[in-house]
Amino acid sequence: MKTKTTTKIKDHFLTKETFSLSKIKGLDVFQTLPKVDKKSIKGYYKSNNYLSHNSKKSFFASLYTLVKRLNFYFKHRVLKSASPYKKPLLDFGSGNAYFVSKLNKKGGNAYAYDPFYKQVSNKTVDEQKVFINESALKTLTFRTVTMWHSLEHVSSYKETISLMSDILDSKGCLIVACPNYQSYDANYYKEYWAGFDVPRHYWHFSPKGLIEIMAQNEFDYVKKSPMYFDAIYVSMLSEQYKKSKLWFFKGLTIGLVSNIVSLFKKNASSYVYVFKKRF
Repeated sequence: MKTKTTTKIKDHFLTKETFSLSKIKGLDVFQTLPKVDKKSIKGYYKSNNYLSHNSKKSFFASLYTLVKRLNFYFKHRVLKSASPYKKPLLDFGSGNAYFVSKLNKKGGNAYAYDPFYKQVSNKTVDEQKVFINESALKTLTFRTVTMWHSLEHVSSYKETISLMSDILDSKGCLIVACPNYQSYDANYYKEYWAGFDVPRHYWHFSPKGLIEIMAQNEFDYVKKSPMYFDAIYVSMLSEQYKKSKLWFFKGLTIGLVSNIVSLFKKNASSYVYVFKKRF
């Protein structure tokens, strides 16, 4: 985002309410205002169209499922190169726990955390493998925590990162994926960019901004990798928000262009970051 002023963004997905993005002083991070409290935010997820929580028969839902399956193999490769995935792992903000389900089928030892899991209709793992209260995590220890597009959803990123530090062991690895508001597709779609997803996304990070806040909270940056499928999916969804009749073809085109641009400008639509807990 090139503007330095507060930007008005509509909740195109559900309520059509308008929110503001306000830059946090000294950081390449924006916050969504007004901030919806933890109790009220549940209502902004209650939709059959929220595909990480619900099953729906539609072309776009089928596309989402395909992207999710393809992304698993990418995520699994990132995980294997960063940390021993057969050690205890927590997937924080797991949605329907698809990642946990697939990982355990490959011999992993993974658990899920999602406060909305009870209202998820397309559950993929038994509830015994799922935590719904953060307080239950505080007595546990994991080698790895993954946050696939969940850090932007937490009410306080400082409190959440602190919790991650507490529950990771001394060799702990934190893997975070989140949208990049400085990407080509974000600048192209502006207020229609699906990566903003207000008010469900409380926070909006650039790569620099995320790495800085992690360093401030005792995590050392190791590497980042672009999530190429995200650019295409987000662009298609953004075209739908614009009421485009050719949303598939236009979104595919902009997503591919964004990926090509990111090869030169290092500003992918989404990145997955690997951080190590500082001793």
